[in-house]
Amino acid sequence: MTEEQLPYKFSFSITYKEYKSLTLAHSKNQLIFISVFIFLVFIATAWIKSSDLHVMIINAPIGIIVSLVLTWFMWLLTLSKARRVYESSGVLKNEQTITVSEDGIQMTIDTKDSLIPWNDVAKVTESKLLVIIYLSQNQGVLIPKHSVDMARFKRILHSFLESNHLQIK
Repeated sequence: MTEEQLPYKFSFSITYKEYKSLTLAHSKNQLIFISVFIFLVFIATAWIKSSDLHVMIINAPIGIIVSLVLTWFMWLLTLSKARRVYESSGVLKNEQTITVSEDGIQMTIDTKDSLIPWNDVAKVTESKLLVIIYLSQNQGVLIPKHSVDMARFKRILHSFLESNHLQIK
């Protein structure tokens, strides 16, 4: 690592669009599961009620429509929850400054500093809009891609983290 690469310092604020994309990405499997589960319950109920194949064929499109409508409703609830969490969180909306160094990732929000040593990083992933540095399964640091030089940031991550911790392109 050359001296000119570190420390690497940048600032950003998380937008609702970025937070919403993270929430939907984390909820995607749940929404798919709910849709399939509702459809299967609907079909099983129709089959138990009437074992006639003709009735089942007629009820299948109704089951698909019902499961899609309920999944759409759950999607709206997910968006509503994401909006409430984002609006009530000062940390997400406040300007954050990150300084990446040999010691780890230093976060500054308002006047509060915290250092995340490299060995505390569980994994790093990326979505379309964000780089997510996970410290545990449900705790992480969100970094908008537009606020960082991705090529430089990836080189730094690769130099401090083992490849099994990196799930970035």
